[in-house]
Amino acid sequence: MIGGRVLLTGGTGFVGRAILAKLLDDGREVLAFTSGGEPDLRHPKLEWRRFDLLRAEEEDLGVTLGGEGLSHCIHAAWYTNHADYLVHEVNREWVSASLRLHDAFIAAGGRRFVGIGTCIEYGSGANERPCREYQTPLRPYTLYGECKVALFRALEARGGGFAWARIFFVYGPGDRDGRLVPYILSAFARGEEAGPNTGGLRRDFIHVEDLALQIVRIADSGVQGAINTGTGAAVTISEIFETAADLYGRPELARANADMGQGQPLLIEADLTRFRRDVGEPATRSLRDGLAELVRAQR
Repeated sequence: MIGGRVLLTGGTGFVGRAILAKLLDDGREVLAFTSGGEPDLRHPKLEWRRFDLLRAEEEDLGVTLGGEGLSHCIHAAWYTNHADYLVHEVNREWVSASLRLHDAFIAAGGRRFVGIGTCIEYGSGANERPCREYQTPLRPYTLYGECKVALFRALEARGGGFAWARIFFVYGPGDRDGRLVPYILSAFARGEEAGPNTGGLRRDFIHVEDLALQIVRIADSGVQGAINTGTGAAVTISEIFETAADLYGRPELARANADMGQGQPLLIEADLTRFRRDVGEPATRSLRDGLAELVRAQR
């Protein structure tokens, strides 16, 4: 169990909001950084502080973090604009900013730093077997993936109480328009047909609240280095369309196919062997249950 105050970055983002909610539900005290306006969420154990990690020097971080009694840091902030996050040059700046944050946090007496990685780090190393930490090669084919790998390796070289939670494909409340699941639900809610381009590809989709629970459990644990998060049960992209259409009572709206496309891994699925061994059994809901909650909320 996290014993001290938690520093959370990215607390206004899709994944960060779910992590924040989980921490507060557990009764943790949280200091959350925001680079924008004052967020709406208020809680007696939550303090928001405006702080721009990209522009802050390590000295600024030291002044800000010193004396705050922080024991854990969950670093969920990054550039996430869906249109260009895979290729934007600001990814390089986030590597440097994240290392400054880590070093200042440790210098201020922090004990446990949890970075957020991505299955995109595996890239072309993913194949027809689940991705496994320290076995599946890291072969990112995007700048975003390359920068996440660079940060992981730099943190690993520093040692200490460091964990790297690799997340796979996330959906749930608060997801942005234009991403896969919001697009599917919006189309079917309007009674429009929709289908994937490569419906035969298999991907590991996890509900954001289940992911948040896994990340907090990783922070609570003593696990070191890279550890996968996810469901360990990939589905085809077509299954997502078919399940959602069925939940709307309009199965005919899903234009499913088994196309694989070219140049993409056929399977991107989390091997959760390490999670089960070092953290415990991961609680996850089925895709159908997770989508059903979103359909009910939309209606």
